[in-house]
Amino acid sequence: MDTRTLVLIVAIGAMWLSLTSGCVAAYLILSNKMWSPGIGAKRRRKPSSGLQLKAREPAPTLVDENGTSWGVYVLFESPSSGLNERLRLALSSAGGVYESSTGAFAVKGESSRNPIYIENAFPPGKLPSFTDDNYQHLIKGVRIKVVADSLSLSPNKLQLVRLVSLAKGFARLGGSVVDAKKQPITKAGFKAVIAGKATV
Repeated sequence: MDTRTLVLIVAIGAMWLSLTSGCVAAYLILSNKMWSPGIGAKRRRKPSSGLQLKAREPAPTLVDENGTSWGVYVLFESPSSGLNERLRLALSSAGGVYESSTGAFAVKGESSRNPIYIENAFPPGKLPSFTDDNYQHLIKGVRIKVVADSLSLSPNKLQLVRLVSLAKGFARLGGSVVDAKKQPITKAGFKAVIAGKATV
């Protein structure tokens, strides 16, 4: 192999190497711009924009004005005697025991320190005991609440699960569930309640 052929091979190799290096450098520069806080960040945010809106959805407020109980309301859309009867059956199947002193039903839950009560959503009205035809008054809504026996206690998670389950069950009778501020509770709101992220 003479000198001229060797120089030609080295020159071609150097050109190929510089061209390949240039392509790699250009790729790295362009891909770095794609992931920089400018264009790339905008592109990454687009798919998750819907999730971010849901994340900003305010958590339901459970605590009442006095701060002595946490609960939700189920407001019935069409009160009727038929609804009263379905409510009676639902309370019975939930294990509700009527307390005449409070005019509310106590439901056995997972924790004795935070009992669950179901009462009339529109005080001073009380729920009837649903015995001996004493429930002619149409029930417009109920409040399902967990009562704390100490201000320092927070709701038991199992009780919150039970509260959400009861609320959904009563809503199936023909109503909607709202929080203490009368704001509707969405599926994400129920998950926040169970996860302990609601305002208490």
